[in-house]
Amino acid sequence: MTPSDSNDWHWQLSHCITSHEELSHLSGYIPPTAEQLACAQQYPMLATPFYLSLANSASQDDPIIRQCLPQPAECEDGADKDPLGEQNASPVPRLVHRYHDRALFVTCGCCAVHCRHCMRKRVWETPLPPPTDNELEAAIGYLRSHPEVREVLISGGDPLTLEDDDIARVLRAFASVPSIEMLRIGSRTLVALPQRYTEELCNLLGSCGKTVWIASHFNHPQELSNEAESAVLRLMRHGVPVVNQTVLLKGINDDADILAKLFTGLLRIRIKPYYLFHGDPVCGTLCFRTGIDAGVAIMAQLRKRLSGMALPAFAIDLPQGGGKVRIEPNSFAGLAPDGTRMYYDLGGHPVLYAET
Repeated sequence: MTPSDSNDWHWQLSHCITSHEELSHLSGYIPPTAEQLACAQQYPMLATPFYLSLANSASQDDPIIRQCLPQPAECEDGADKDPLGEQNASPVPRLVHRYHDRALFVTCGCCAVHCRHCMRKRVWETPLPPPTDNELEAAIGYLRSHPEVREVLISGGDPLTLEDDDIARVLRAFASVPSIEMLRIGSRTLVALPQRYTEELCNLLGSCGKTVWIASHFNHPQELSNEAESAVLRLMRHGVPVVNQTVLLKGINDDADILAKLFTGLLRIRIKPYYLFHGDPVCGTLCFRTGIDAGVAIMAQLRKRLSGMALPAFAIDLPQGGGKVRIEPNSFAGLAPDGTRMYYDLGGHPVLYAET
């Protein structure tokens, strides 16, 4: 990979690593088992050379490699493929309307990395091209008849793996709906493909006529690259802010020290930690779930150590469109005999608070 190659997002996408064997020259490489190869047939591996360069070795314990390599447990859980009920909440093709004032639009099936914990793992086997003009018109027609929707989450796959012209078509379409106030783009490209954030793209995002936010997806401090920081600065110059949604992942980031380093590191590069998600119960991902209690315990530790700016909300997305629920470490301990409200302090001890 020459310097010019590494800075070319098209080169990165066209040279994605798609098999165990392509890692065989790296330190710590362990040949795949037959079970791993079988899992890769069902849930293929895919990652940009840049993303894999963030790994310290090819060891399967490395948090970058662990997020890329197929594991046999992914093919054994038998969970629901669409537990959040997206397909049942799709009034027109590609548009999902589960929440009163928000809708989601699926732009494509392409990604810069196949996250092993992906909530839409069910669609990996079905290529999804960019939306047609007719599909965009159908989505716009629905939104015009539902003015309560004020925000559209543009998702995928990864919408920022599309060409600028396709992104411009999507942005123009939704910006034309008067009731839409904000567009939020969910993307992992700041992590796996920061080269995508050219001046042309950042200008496109900042000048589409509506407020655009990037919702990034950093899961581990090793993903905080200099290239990502430069891309964020470029976005900010064009008026595009960035928040982050982390997924709590067993064996990868389910540790208060790791998450503290991640969240403070995100603030350092001007990204606000927004959500820490308990993993969705999606088929092929259950092996990464930690259990809610583990997440609550980690949040209790983080509350003692981090400022409010660095703390995301710990949340779970309820099945079948039930919505997101924020889960906090217990703070209300009940009422004292005189009616005074009692709370737990950060050490978990009941204390009195002068409020009745």
